[in-house]
Parts: sequence; structure tokens; C-alpha cells
Amino acid sequence: MTAAAVVESVASLEVSRALHSDPGRLCVALSDPSWLGQIVSPPPDRPDLVRVETDLAFILRNDGREITFKKAALIDVGMGPAGATGCVGEIGWRASSFSPLFPVFAGHLSITGNRIALQGVYAPPGGQLGLLIDKALIHGFAEKTARWLLDKMVAEFREREIAENRGAAQAR
Repeated sequence: MTAAAVVESVASLEVSRALHSDPGRLCVALSDPSWLGQIVSPPPDRPDLVRVETDLAFILRNDGREITFKKAALIDVGMGPAGATGCVGEIGWRASSFSPLFPVFAGHLSITGNRIALQGVYAPPGGQLGLLIDKALIHGFAEKTARWLLDKMVAEFREREIAENRGAAQAR
């Protein structure tokens, strides 16, 4: 398969969220992502990554009601060194069951200044037909899932920050 054929069979995914916290501290929190789920053995070909077994989700809203769709997944995270201005690392995920029916995502997670961003590609199941269906109908679900994951990361970090601030205030 040529490089052009590979590029034509993947979909791009790029989402970001505002971050109103210390980016360096979030980078440190992502070096041990046990708060995302259960840590399991890393991918055999990538022992430098941390693999977490968890659920990915997206939420649909209609007439003031929310419907949450969840899928068991394996998330692989490998963050670079944390600096004062943030960090960049690898992130990927795949379904932990019925894998051929769900896309596999590979990309980068960057935490800089006041943004957390996810950028990468995924291969929709079904080859070229799957890619056409993704463009027409399913890409929005991939974006919602990625936004949900970023929101979960930001919320977890906010909770940790609040708890640390509360603990520091009580220690005074």
C-alpha cells in the first residue's frame, strides 16, 4: 500500500479545550493516568506507553435530555517531560471488544498555556466505504468522543487542584 493510499483511508481528528490551570501540573497528572481507569499491560511493541482500560463516551442532547453512549476502550498515553509551559505526548485508543467495528485513533496530546488539544488520525472500519460513511455521518461522533475525553481530563485536574488548595488552606 502506498503512502497516498494510507492517507486516503484515514480521517483527521482535531479538538481542543480551554485550560484554566497550570499546564505543567496537568502534564504530571497524565504521567500516571490511573484516574482514567485501570492501568493494564502496555502494548507489546510500545512498553514506553501507559495503557488504561476505561470507557470512552459521547453525549447526545435532544430537547433538554441527554443520552450517553459508552464503549469499553484501551487508551495509550505517553507524555513528554512536563515544563512550565506544558508538554506534548502521544495518545491513542482502540475498542477493547468488537475492535473491527470501531476506529483506532493515533495522535498527539498537547497541553500548552491555556489549551489542551488532541490531534491525530483514525481509520474508520470498512475501508474506503467506511471513510465515506464517516465523512457523511460518523465524524461528529469521533469529535464528540474526543471532546468528552478532554473534558474528563480537565475536570479531573480541576478536582485535584481544588483538593490540593483545600488541603493547603487547612494546613495553615
